[in-house]
This record gives sequence, structure tokens and C-alpha cells, in this order.
Amino acid sequence: MKAFLKDKSLIINILLLLVVNVFASNLYFRLDLTEEKKYSLNEATKETLNSIDDIVFVKVYLNGNLPAGFIRLKNSCKETLDEFRYHNSLIEYQFIDPNETESVDERNKIYKELSENGLEPTNLQVQESNGNSEQIIFPGAIIYYKGRSESLNLLQNQIGTNPENVLNNSVENIEYELTNAIHKLLTNYKPKIAFLEGHNELNELETADISHSLGNIKGSLSEYFKVERINIKEFEVDSNNLPSLSNQINRLSQYKALIIAKPSLAFSEVDKFLIDQYIMNGGKTLWFLDGVAMDMDSLKGNVPFSMATPLDLNLTDLLFKYGIRINYDLIMDFQADQIPVIVGYQGNVPQQQLLPWLYHPIIIPKNKQSIVKNLDGIKSAFVSTLDTIKVPNIKKTPLLFSSPYSKIVKAPHRVSLQILEQEPAIEQFKSGETVLAYLLEGEFQSAFKNRLAPNNESLAPKLESPDNSMMVFGDGDIIKNHVSSSGNAFPLGYNQFSKSQFNGNKQLIVNALNYLLGNEKLINIRAKEVNLRLLNKSETKNNRLKWQIINTVLPLLFIVLIILTFGYYRKKKYK
Repeated sequence: MKAFLKDKSLIINILLLLVVNVFASNLYFRLDLTEEKKYSLNEATKETLNSIDDIVFVKVYLNGNLPAGFIRLKNSCKETLDEFRYHNSLIEYQFIDPNETESVDERNKIYKELSENGLEPTNLQVQESNGNSEQIIFPGAIIYYKGRSESLNLLQNQIGTNPENVLNNSVENIEYELTNAIHKLLTNYKPKIAFLEGHNELNELETADISHSLGNIKGSLSEYFKVERINIKEFEVDSNNLPSLSNQINRLSQYKALIIAKPSLAFSEVDKFLIDQYIMNGGKTLWFLDGVAMDMDSLKGNVPFSMATPLDLNLTDLLFKYGIRINYDLIMDFQADQIPVIVGYQGNVPQQQLLPWLYHPIIIPKNKQSIVKNLDGIKSAFVSTLDTIKVPNIKKTPLLFSSPYSKIVKAPHRVSLQILEQEPAIEQFKSGETVLAYLLEGEFQSAFKNRLAPNNESLAPKLESPDNSMMVFGDGDIIKNHVSSSGNAFPLGYNQFSKSQFNGNKQLIVNALNYLLGNEKLINIRAKEVNLRLLNKSETKNNRLKWQIINTVLPLLFIVLIILTFGYYRKKKYK
């Protein structure tokens, strides 16, 4: 009888186990127990995935014999794609090793195709049994949807960041990069934005790269927006054949955002009124303004020095009303770009050397604000500082800072290449991290409150904006790509002397416009953080044996202890 009951109990337990197993196999759920919620998708990502109505196929070129850091990047990419597929089954993916083929010609052909698609190669030193070998990988992906494709680079190279943090930042950005690429494939409508003209702003050639991209370098404004140019001084006329302010305001209103890029001529009262009313009606603005008049051309030839003088654009009252002021000064920074300088002669041949030029700061964003988070270095030139003014209902967020080793010099200021002849004393650079760019958000007050419209036109100005936003940068060169004397444009952020490419300029401007025009949710995906929990190298080196025993011997002893305890109680029970 006891044996029967025992067998019956066993059968019931087996049946219960089978029922639970079948139920569990049909009940799929996930729990993200990580502190930073690394396995939870952002709401903007879910919205994007919900919009997919056809197969999205992702080819990830990250496979094969990879170092540990890139294996982590690959695994994180796979985990993210699995999360995408769990949310929408139309997501499909494949991991590809571009080095898999033995044919050198075939491999070079693949390399060329990937480069033409915008994927950036990375050289690796791979350890093998017979020594080290060099391997080229393309840590990126190409996404296909309804006959269109979009490329993205998974490795987020950053100036001044160690390799471990570069990989960690790349892992943090995977969800954003994939979602952003899919979002672009899903979006057919492109809002119109415009570069403002009429005050000797940067021309089309000087903004060619940020507008439409040069060569294979992706990430231009035209990928998200329809980019045009508008001259604020070219008026449409009214029925009396006179320039009409109201018509001009309507003309400006067709653009969701205006970019004011490095003007060098003063704005008239009419110009300011039009811009003010554009802002009061909800238009977004991106200001790239110089506080001083100074450029490298003024130091060419045998000129010993040049004077950096205050640049009065007649915008002080306008910006003051919005809560910001451009100062007539310059930042000198130890964290600087390099320029070629003649350091001597060999016979009659000048010998050049690249030296840091303190007036050209390389800005390394350290702010956690999503617009600048994890950006590469930003190339700048003759940057001025900004001050905020207390105005109601305006939130001011600093975006960019100088390095801790910087100093402020007031204009007029003598600028000379002679400062490169001796190394500057670092103790003189104690201004600390100075703000170079601000995001302003809120309900802006019109600068023309209690004032008549210019030209005595009977036009009642709007006195307060709806909830609005703008960004102000103390440098016009952040958005300017170099143009050679022969008329060839270089990529934005490129130093033609050191051959260095600073990708942060482009990333910053694209992020800024996306943020201003309502893609804040998409940008906020960048705010996700994945903490890098590295081993203490000193601890592991000094106590290597101890930790090996703890991680290998102790678990075995624990299992043996459980077995002995179980055996002891079993023996005692049936004795």
C-alpha cells in the first residue's frame, strides 16, 4: 500500500511538473533586474517599433575572431535586437564576418562596399599562436526596409577617451543608433529649416558638410530635414509695392527652425523685429555667434600679430531679453587643436611643426544632457564666453564647457603666433570650466514689448511666445567646414594639417536640431547609462590566487557539503 501511494505521489508530481512546464512555455515574460534597466526599451523606441509594418532586416558586421571588448559590443547589439524582435516580430537580423572569405580580392571588394555605405573601418591587433596580426573590422550595421537602407556605426570614437570607456559608451548608444536608423527609414516627411542670410553669414560652401554631407560621411541635416536658405533682407512687397513685414513674417514661418551661422555684419532693427516675431510665433533658433572679430587669415604672411576686437552685431538687447549675453572675450585653452608653425630652416627650406593653438579649443562634452552625451570632440576657433540674465519662465541649461585649464582674455586682445615660441605656464590658466553654449527653454518675452514695429507699419507685435526653445553658442566656427583656396570643402570638424577628424561638431548640430524640433524622445534614448563594472587591476594582481580559490574551489566545496548533508538526513530518515 505504501509503495502504491509512493508511486501515485510520484506520478502526480510528474504530471504537475509537465503542466507547469507547458504553461510556462506559453507564458513569456521578462524581468529587468539590472540597476540601470539595460534590458528595458525606451518609450521612443517602442513607438518607433510599433510603426513598423514590414520586414526590417539588419545586417550587423560584427562577427568572427574578435577581442573581448568587441564581443561585448556584439552581444549587447544582439540583446538589443532580440528586445526589438520581442516587441515586434518583423525585426530580423544577421551577424556577418566580412573577413570570412579567404580571397583577398573578394575581401577588399567587401571592404569597399561597406565603406561606400558609410561604415567606418577599425584596425585591430589580434594575438595568434605565431604572433600578432592586423585585422580590419567594420563595427556597424546596415538596416533594410521597403527597398531603402540606412547605415550606422556602432563604435562611438571619442577624442581623449580610453578604449574601455569608448566601448562602454558605444554599448550605451546601441539602442539609440538602431532606433534612430529605423526612425529615418520610417519617416517620409522632412520639416523645413533654413540658414539665415543677410549679415555675411557662412555661405553654402562653408556649410556644405553639415547641410548635405561630403563624401561617405553620414549624419547631415538633410537626412532629417529639408535644408534651405533665406535672405531676411529680400522682401516680398505688398499691394502698394512696398516691403511688407507681415509678408516677411509669414515667409519665415514656413521654416521650423532658423540657423544663424557666424554673422559678421550688424542686424538692423527690422531684422531683429522679424527674428523676434518668428520666435514669438514658436519658431526655433540655433545661434552660432562670435563675440570678437578674429580669424587665422589675419595672421597670414609676415604679420606679427592681429587685434581681436569686439564684434557688435547689434543683438545685445534681443538676446538679453531672452536671457543670454555673448561676451566680448576669448577663451584660451590647454585642450587645443594644432596648427603648423615654422620652427626653423634647413637651408632655405622652412621646417614646420604642429603645435597646440590655445585659441582653438577642442571641446570634450562631459555633460549628461542628452544633446551632448557621449559626443566626440568638438573643433572650435576663437570662442567667446556666455552669461545668463535672470528672466522669468526661462530655463537655462549649459551644454558645452572649456577644459579646467583655460583662461579668459578680454577684447581688444593682441593675438600673435609668437606665444608658440615658449610653453605657456599652466598656473596662469585658472578660469576653470567656462560655459560656451546654452540651451534656453520656456516662454520668451518679446524684445519689442512697448515698442512700435519698425518702418511705422501698423503691425501689432506678438509679445510672448508659446513654450519654445533655442540654443546659443559662443562660436560661429563650430558649424563651419574649411574651404581650400581652390574652392574644395573639407568635412566639418576636420583639421587638414593634422589629418584629425572631430565628429562631435556634426553630431552636436544634428542632435540640437532634432531636440528643438520635437525629437526629444529619440534623443533621450542617449541618456541610458550602462555602468562599466571593471575589476580592480591592483586587487586582482596582488590577490590572484585568493580569488581563483574563491571562484573555483569554494563552489565545489559548497556542492559537496550539500550532497553530504542531504545524504546524512536521508540515511537518518530511512534508518
